[in-house]
Amino acid sequence: MITNNKGSPVPPLRDYQQEALARMQHYEGRAALLVLATGLGKTRIFTEFLRWEVNENDHHCLILSHREELVHQPLTYLQDLTCGVELADKRANHEPIISASVQSLVSRLDKYNPREIDTIIVDEAHHAAAPTYRRILDYFQNAQIFGFSATPHRGDGVGLGCVFEDIIYDKDVLWAIKNNYLAPIKCRQVNLKYDMGKVKIREDTNDYDQTAVARVMSGTAAGVVEAYNKYAKGPTIIFAASLDEVRDITHLINKQSNSKIAAAVTAATPDRDRLLEAYTLGLIKVLVNYSIFTEGTDLPATETIIIARPIAPTNVGLYAQIVGRGLRPYPGKPCCNVIDCVGISDYPICTAATLIGDEPKEPQPQKAKQEQMADSEEQIEVLPAEKIPDTWIKKEREVDVMDVGMGADMHDVAWIPLTTGGYLLPIPGVTYKISKPLTDGTVFLYKNKKSAKSPMPLQFIFDWVYQDLRQKHANAKYIWCKSERKRWDNQPITREQVTLIKKLAPDYKINTKKTTRGDASAIIQNLLYIRQAGDSNAS
Repeated sequence: MITNNKGSPVPPLRDYQQEALARMQHYEGRAALLVLATGLGKTRIFTEFLRWEVNENDHHCLILSHREELVHQPLTYLQDLTCGVELADKRANHEPIISASVQSLVSRLDKYNPREIDTIIVDEAHHAAAPTYRRILDYFQNAQIFGFSATPHRGDGVGLGCVFEDIIYDKDVLWAIKNNYLAPIKCRQVNLKYDMGKVKIREDTNDYDQTAVARVMSGTAAGVVEAYNKYAKGPTIIFAASLDEVRDITHLINKQSNSKIAAAVTAATPDRDRLLEAYTLGLIKVLVNYSIFTEGTDLPATETIIIARPIAPTNVGLYAQIVGRGLRPYPGKPCCNVIDCVGISDYPICTAATLIGDEPKEPQPQKAKQEQMADSEEQIEVLPAEKIPDTWIKKEREVDVMDVGMGADMHDVAWIPLTTGGYLLPIPGVTYKISKPLTDGTVFLYKNKKSAKSPMPLQFIFDWVYQDLRQKHANAKYIWCKSERKRWDNQPITREQVTLIKKLAPDYKINTKKTTRGDASAIIQNLLYIRQAGDSNAS
């Protein structure tokens, strides 16, 4: 019987965990990614795989993590095996399983034979494209690599295809909720009184400039606390916009409750484990943090998540990570209450897994950093008592997160949705067509008249076509790339397009004042497709 570090028996693998384990055991490639929503037990899956690797194959294995908590976490399921740790002053001694901090191991590689490790597990694998990870993975060049992540997208937009070759398993938040493995989400969007108008998205993080966010959100602590008092239920984690907001929100909650029910948690917080234990025991009701609990934290009793830091629509992966902190089931917990103070719940809670990222950016010469004088920033208005409003909330509404659903990454390709279902992309020399989804959501890809042998997930098709376009049809990018053809698309419909539409469908009504060239192009392709489909059915 397998037990954890407390001596309690470990429950058997669930059906989907068994399926993921089997995919790993039968994988013959070099590097694969497994995507599982927060709370689906990825640690349980890969520790069971490591047990199989050591006992059945006599392999030496390495677990890579980027935080201390994550280094120790998998060892709780491996009590029956000899394990070593590479972390700060702790050193491994060539044990069959080594759990290592990336930051510690990268400076100790010379003590290892490059052929010593047979299998590498990368926890929170969306970090794997970082230079420190790449150096370790390249050093152990004969090792098979498996990455696990709930968010297969990097904030900086860099793709994971530089590390992983395949996605061999994918179970997202929506699937987990529908199958009762995670708590359902009840989301309330609360709009506070702040203005993000001048805040820009940084190219290196794909998120808002955090210094600007801190300035814009300064003073919203009262609104966040008002939202907490009105709508929060049970143990609560608040994700604040800055360290100052962490301090102010914590102070206001404790002041209004006349007791220390809230605790501020930052990177500099001493005895963080003690605070988390107090929270688990119910001695602390609220944890207020800034960029601490976005991943690798297991606090299943959490019933309410308050998102009080703006998240750019280009970084929805962070949104999924934050909400994931409250999705684990817990006795007496009916659902996860999400209080969205920043409008992020208008976007899909998850996007389909893809290994493809943005084009690598050319390195720019570094400019010397200059300190800004305090008076160069916009001054924060300090309100006198008579100007303090009765409420800091502009408006609030419930959001059906499940209805918003999942987003797919089309990589800015100008796919034309077909009225009969599926997508079409005609360019000189080739036409790509994606079929209407089958009952399981998979689709067929047609390139001209040749069809793929088996159906695949839609996101995989989008990825493959995008790679094919970049490699073989770069000279036609002005046609297949949305952003490059945007100017042409937005111009008024041409006479030639009107004539062709009338020829294809004489009864089709066209509003020439409102129809653009892009609209007309989509209409023509749909009419042509319908005609071709009719011809092939007749034959």
